[in-house]
Amino acid sequence: MQDSRTPDETDLRLVHALQATPRATWHEVGRALDIDPATAARRWQGLTDAGFARVTAYPDVRLWAQDHCNAFIELDLEPTARAHAVEVLSRLPQVVSIAVISSGRDLFLTVLTPDLPTLSRLVLHDLHRLPGLRGTRTHTVTTVYGEGNHWRLGALEPQRRAQPDRHIPSTASRPVWKQHHRDVLRALDDGRRPAAEIAAGAGKSGSTVRRWLNEMVDGRLLSLRCEVAQSITGWPVSATFRARVPPDELDRTGVALTELPEVRLCAAVTGADNLVLTLWLRSLGDIQRVEAELARRLPALTLTDRAVTLRAVKRMGCLLDESGRITDVVPIDPWASC
Repeated sequence: MQDSRTPDETDLRLVHALQATPRATWHEVGRALDIDPATAARRWQGLTDAGFARVTAYPDVRLWAQDHCNAFIELDLEPTARAHAVEVLSRLPQVVSIAVISSGRDLFLTVLTPDLPTLSRLVLHDLHRLPGLRGTRTHTVTTVYGEGNHWRLGALEPQRRAQPDRHIPSTASRPVWKQHHRDVLRALDDGRRPAAEIAAGAGKSGSTVRRWLNEMVDGRLLSLRCEVAQSITGWPVSATFRARVPPDELDRTGVALTELPEVRLCAAVTGADNLVLTLWLRSLGDIQRVEAELARRLPALTLTDRAVTLRAVKRMGCLLDESGRITDVVPIDPWASC
């Protein structure tokens, strides 16, 4: 049950530590923060009970874009149909994120499916069954340059911060999804769930599940993210930018954008606007400041659209209330039947 407690500086440092290493033991977290492991565990339980933070698990979206299908889908709805659409879409395990946004569209979805035919069925059949749907626009992802599991709260001293590893395994060394990997993913509604607990539910040994987890994390099949309620981050405003970049400048521009602290997501997509950015900002006025900075640093980039998130409904499987706190989790499962 959520409470009214306000996270303090130690709580924020704890969240940052788990952003860097989401499945670290409490002894490791305690050493990093100079606190007792039991205190770290107790504080984390308080944060999760209050809906301020949770570790979530999902396929590594950068690799998924190379071998499977990521997409952003914009939905236009009759005003009276939005609440029902949100309720239905929130429970679909392929729809990993949902935002109610401004600037001429109603919902902005992030979707993971195994392949293009599955995406087509989702859009053309399942979404089009929604009452009050006026239209959809689908933008398939070609490259993910950066995403939210590399975003950091900034609460730890620089010497305590782990640097994100952006290496992507080569095709030759990369593992592929197998049924047991899918089973583990579906069991990770809590990304910190112990291997022994997953094993008990699956009728497997703890050592076997730990080996599978290591395969998934080391091989970059699986991403783990310490998700945090945006209201406590100091970055309460979320915006989505669409941009146009010449093809020969796209990779360089995408990589450069991931270095900006405001950028949570940067992905190349199909269409005339070939780049999508999601940003967390300190104020609405920051939108203009960031636009000016982008114009100065990246002259090849032309911003074509800006939309403010009016409400985040779901973020990487986490269901959010109107204040942005986590109320529940729908385990991500791109292979699920709609």
